[in-house]
Amino acid sequence: MFITFEGIEGSGKSTQRQLLSDYLTRQGIDHVLTQEPGGTELGVHLRQLSRDSRLTTNRSELFLFAADRTEHVHQVIAPAIAAGRWVICDRYIDSTYAYQYGGRQHSESDIRAIIELTQAVEPDLTFFLDVSVDEGLRRASKRGALDRFEHETHDFHERVRRAYRACVHMHAHRFIAIDAENRSPDTIFTDIKQHILERKAGCI
Repeated sequence: MFITFEGIEGSGKSTQRQLLSDYLTRQGIDHVLTQEPGGTELGVHLRQLSRDSRLTTNRSELFLFAADRTEHVHQVIAPAIAAGRWVICDRYIDSTYAYQYGGRQHSESDIRAIIELTQAVEPDLTFFLDVSVDEGLRRASKRGALDRFEHETHDFHERVRRAYRACVHMHAHRFIAIDAENRSPDTIFTDIKQHILERKAGCI
């Protein structure tokens, strides 16, 4: 399976991705743990550039993310799927839609075209970890210095959250929305594991 985790800043994606990886390891299931941006050696540099305060246009940021995904799909995701391995990814195509269409307010047609140009493989299952903007930013601030996205306005993050919620409905065949506020990581993961078991009965 190709599983992705999505959500606003501080929603707990990385924590749930790691819990799933640990679980799959215990079950003896071969898998790749990755992220966007930064899932390849080149992607690490592109990730740093995308968060650089010297960027003067949001369109440059969009192109950096597109380059990162193109390399990520070519180097990591597609080969792993072809080899029969599971892929577990923190952020993917729906982040592009939510942050670039919802947050940055690029045209929806441009964002869809960019996603298509990267030749992105569609995930089998996407978990949207939903928390309020206030809670997400509170958690993010506790991690340390805020990055370029975390410094954006409250309204920016509200637009991102609304765009994610739109994705849940547009891609209902693969999206699962999870209430990730005021719940422990283990309780959230119990829900996630159950959805995976239901979707891929007999594989775990």
